[in-house]
Amino acid sequence: MFRSELPRIYGLRDLLPEPAPAAAYFRDLDRSLNEWPQKLKQYRDIQADLQSLDDAGWRYLKGELAPLLIAKHKTRGWQQLFDKLNQAKAYAYLVRDGCTDIRFISESKVKGQRTPDLEALARGKKVLCEVKTINVSDVEASRFHSDDVQEIVDQLPDGFLGKLESKIVLAIKQMQVYCSERSARRVVYIIVNFDDRLHEYVDRYQEQINQFLIGSQPPEIEVILDVKPAFYTALS
Repeated sequence: MFRSELPRIYGLRDLLPEPAPAAAYFRDLDRSLNEWPQKLKQYRDIQADLQSLDDAGWRYLKGELAPLLIAKHKTRGWQQLFDKLNQAKAYAYLVRDGCTDIRFISESKVKGQRTPDLEALARGKKVLCEVKTINVSDVEASRFHSDDVQEIVDQLPDGFLGKLESKIVLAIKQMQVYCSERSARRVVYIIVNFDDRLHEYVDRYQEQINQFLIGSQPPEIEVILDVKPAFYTALS
């Protein structure tokens, strides 16, 4: 029904075995898109990110995503799947930024050594990009599957900013280990999913994050925040 509009979304759906396992993502794709307008809107955005990939990038990412389509966690659902899908957001960002020769970097075969996710060129300079996702806390992940009422606050907890800092530090280390060239441009692309699932107070959260980064962001890297707008996931 929506295949021509969302070809790469359906390309992922086609990776599922037939019949699709009950817990598989994209299992009832046609029905769910037809019944939930907001889901269709979100999938159009995902399709746009995926469409930015060249053929080699699409083949690589599709292979990485295939086993995650049926890897549903008890409390976090398909978080692993979406963490990997988020790499397409960073790829699309590099395209918009004018980068060329964008490619995914395969995981290191050296035990304990982690590589950045993407490599590219921009104006003759090497560009490295590590993608990090900050997901909801363990408390919120558990609460979502219970009858507990969610308490929304308009200020981020200190623990969140600590988590953000640790993600940046790890990303820097990964890029330095992979490439020591001082001239290389280093980008940390961070997708943020707040405990406030509707992102009602996203403007206040972003102001806090920006103030934190002013005082803590190392000068040799670029931090790009990807945050859903307020009520993005709300039903239309």
